[in-house]
Amino acid sequence: MIKMAWKRIFNRKMHSMAAILAMAGIFTIVPLGLYFAKESKLTVEETISQYGRGSYDILVRPAGARTSIEKKLGVVEENYVGDGSGGISIAEWEEIKKHRDIEIAAPVASLGYFAGNRTSVGLPLLEHPARFTWRFFTSDGLNKYPIGEPNVVTYFEGKPMEYVEYYAPRNSTVGFMGIRMPQNYYLLVAIDAESEGKLTGIDFSGLNRKIETGSQEYMIIQGLLEGRGNVPVIPVLKRSDLNIPLYLSLTVEELDISLSEYKKRFGVKPDEPIFAVDPELEQDLLEALNEEPALSRKQYDIDLSSFQGPFDGTYVELTNDFQVVKGEGGPLANDTAIYYTASKIQYDIGDDLIRVAKVKDEQPPLYKEVKQQGKSFLEDFDAPFMLWQMGTFTPLSKKDELTSSPLGIYSTEEVKTMDGTTLTPTISPGSFIAAPAAGVTTLEAARIIKGEKPIDAIRIRVAGIQSYNQEAQKKIEKVATDLLKKGYEVDIVAGSSFKKLDMDVEGIGRVTSPWTTLGVAQSLTSRWNTVTLTTTVLFALFGLLYLSSRLLYERNALSEENKILLTLGWQKNKISLRNRLEQQICLTMAFMIGILILFISPFNTNRSIYLAPFFLWLISLGFAWILLNRNSKPIPGGTAYKKWASIFYYRKLIIPIMLVLTFSVILIVIQAAVILSSILEARRTSLGAFTMDAAAFFHASALIITLLLTILSVSEAMNAILNERRAEFQMYHAIGWTRNTIRRHFGKEVSAWAGASMAAAGAMSLAILPLLNISIGWILASYSCALILFMILLTTMVCKKI
Repeated sequence: MIKMAWKRIFNRKMHSMAAILAMAGIFTIVPLGLYFAKESKLTVEETISQYGRGSYDILVRPAGARTSIEKKLGVVEENYVGDGSGGISIAEWEEIKKHRDIEIAAPVASLGYFAGNRTSVGLPLLEHPARFTWRFFTSDGLNKYPIGEPNVVTYFEGKPMEYVEYYAPRNSTVGFMGIRMPQNYYLLVAIDAESEGKLTGIDFSGLNRKIETGSQEYMIIQGLLEGRGNVPVIPVLKRSDLNIPLYLSLTVEELDISLSEYKKRFGVKPDEPIFAVDPELEQDLLEALNEEPALSRKQYDIDLSSFQGPFDGTYVELTNDFQVVKGEGGPLANDTAIYYTASKIQYDIGDDLIRVAKVKDEQPPLYKEVKQQGKSFLEDFDAPFMLWQMGTFTPLSKKDELTSSPLGIYSTEEVKTMDGTTLTPTISPGSFIAAPAAGVTTLEAARIIKGEKPIDAIRIRVAGIQSYNQEAQKKIEKVATDLLKKGYEVDIVAGSSFKKLDMDVEGIGRVTSPWTTLGVAQSLTSRWNTVTLTTTVLFALFGLLYLSSRLLYERNALSEENKILLTLGWQKNKISLRNRLEQQICLTMAFMIGILILFISPFNTNRSIYLAPFFLWLISLGFAWILLNRNSKPIPGGTAYKKWASIFYYRKLIIPIMLVLTFSVILIVIQAAVILSSILEARRTSLGAFTMDAAAFFHASALIITLLLTILSVSEAMNAILNERRAEFQMYHAIGWTRNTIRRHFGKEVSAWAGASMAAAGAMSLAILPLLNISIGWILASYSCALILFMILLTTMVCKKI
C-alpha cells in the first residue's frame, strides 16, 4: 500500500510537488512568525530591564498636589516643585525614611524667588562730551522684553584721569557713571544634603560648612546682624553654571556742548557741580541736554547674561570700544529677606491642543500669579532672616536618557517653538518656563521660611533592585501602596519616559514641551505581551486552518477517484488507507523540508524554533487520519440553480479557500493593526522609541512573515481550484468563448465568494480588535490594505491562469 501511495505521488509529481512545497512553507513560516514575535517581546523586556529605571522610583507629594494636567494626561512636568506650597513635615519625612524597603528618601521644598545682589554697569569715559541712552531687556529665547523705561545720562568735556561732570535723572545712576542693573530673582529650594547627594551624585557638603569665629566672613555677618537681635542666617549654596538672560541696549551720541555755558544758563556757580542745579530747573536742564543735536550716533546691543550668576551679581565696566569686562569694586545692594512665590501655570486642556494664557500682560509677560513675601532686610530691622552664601554646587552634566525621573529642581525644560527656537526663563518669577533652582539651603531653613510643613515632594529609591523587571515592579508597587495608604499623592516614576506635548502659549505661539509620562515601561510590557499572545494564537490557528483546508480539498478532489476504485472492487478501508498514507507521506516530506530550511536559517540557534513545526506535523497527521477516513459526498450533478450555479456546484472546493481567505485577511488586519499601532503609540516617548528601534527587525520580520504566509496560502488554494476547473475552462473555449469572456465569468464568481470572505473577515476584525484597545482608524486602515492586497492577488491569478 505504501508503494502504491508513492507511485501515485510520483505520477502526480507536479501537483504533489506544489502541495509539498506549499505545506513546507507553512511548516517554515509559522515557526518563524512565532519566533519573531517571541524575540520582539524579549527585546522589549531586555531593553526595559536595562534602561527602564531612572535615578529614583517613586514620587511622593502632599495630598491634593496633583495638577489638572497630571490628572487628565498622566504626565508630570520637569520642575514640578518650582511653585510648590508644601504640605509634608520634616517629621513625616523622617518616618518615611525608616521604611525597610526604602534606600533613599530625598525631600525637596520650594521656598520662592529671592533677589540677588544688585550691582551696576560702569560707562566708559570718552574723549568728547556724550549722551548715553540705555534700556535693559530680558528674553524668553524668542522675544526680547524691555525692563523699565529708557534712561539718559549726559557728560561734559573733561580730561582723562580727571573728574568729569555729568547729569542724569535722580536715582537712574549709581556711583560714578554707573547704570543700575534691574533686580533679578532666583529660585531657592531646600534639600537634605546627604540624601540629595546620594540621589544625584552632587556634592552639597558646603551647606554644612562651619564659619570660623573671628574670620573676616564671620565679622561681616556680625556687622550685618548688628542691632537686629538673633536673626537666623539662611545658608545658601548657589548654582555655578546658571545665568539669567539680561541685555543692555545702549545708544551713544557725540555732542558739542560746554559745561561752563550750561552752568551759566541754569544758574550754577562755576565751582559747583552741574547736579547742584535748582530742583525747579532740573527738568528744564534735562530737556535741554536731551534736545542737543548729535554729531554722531552709534547703537550697541550688549549681552550681560554671562556675568550675572545666581544671588551674586557682578559689577562690570564697558571699555572705550564697548567691550564688557569685570570691574573692581562697584556699588552693591541686596535685600535678601523679600522674596516672591508663584502659582502653578493654568493649562487649558482642549480636544486637540493645550493652551496657556497670560496672567498679566507686562514686560516680560506673567503666566503665573506672583505674590511678594517677607520683609525688607535693608529697611526693616524686624526682618525674619538673612541669606548668606556658603559656596557653590554644580549639577552633573545631563545625559540623553531614555527614562525620565524628574528631580524637580535642576533642569530647564527643553521647550521649543515650531521653528526649533529654545525658550528660556526670563528674570521674572512669573515666567512661562520654570526656572531651575539657582540655590539650595537646608530643611531647617525651609521650616523657618515656609512653616512646619515645608516639603513639596520626596523622591524615593527602593532598596534591593538590580534591574527593572516584573519583580522590581511588584516591589516598587508595594512600597507605593504603603505610602498611598498614609494619604500621600504617590506616583511611580520608575519606567517613565519623556513625551512631547503641543501647546499654544499666548504671546509666544505653538511650542512643544517635554513632560514625564508615567507607566511607560509597564505599558510597553503589557502592550507587547498582548502583541505576542495575539501573534502566537493567530499563527497557530492559521497553520491548523490551512492544513485542514488543504486536506479537505484533497478529500474532495479524490471523491471521483474513490468511486472508480469502489467500482473496481476496492474496499472502503483500503481506499481510505491509501489516501491517508499518501497525505501522511506528503506531510512528512514537507515537515522534513521545513526543518531543513529552519536548520540552515540564521535563527537555528534557538532550539525552541523546531517545536512549532513538530506539533503542527503531529496535528496534521491526526487531521489527515480523521478527515480522509470519511468519504466526501459527491458533488450533485442534476440540481439546477438560478444564480451562481458554479459556486453552488463547486462549493466543496470553494468553502476551504473561503476559509483560508477569511482567516488570511483577519491575520493581516490584526497583525498590522496591533503591531503598527503599538509601535506608533510607543514612539511617543523616548523609552518607547528606543525600545521599538531595538526590536524593529523582529517587528518588520513578523509583518513580512504574515504577508508571505497569507499570500502563499491564498495562492496555493486558488491554484487548486483553478487546476480542478481547467477542463471546464477548456470546454468554454471550445464552444467559442474568448479568453476575456471566460475571465469575466470566473471573475464574477471569485468576486462573489471572495467578497463574502473579506466582508466576514472585516466584521470579525471589528469585533476582535476593539477588545485589544485598537482604534477604529487603525482597524480600517489595516483592513483597507489587506483588501487591496488580496484584490490585486486574486485579479492577477485569474488573469494569468486563464
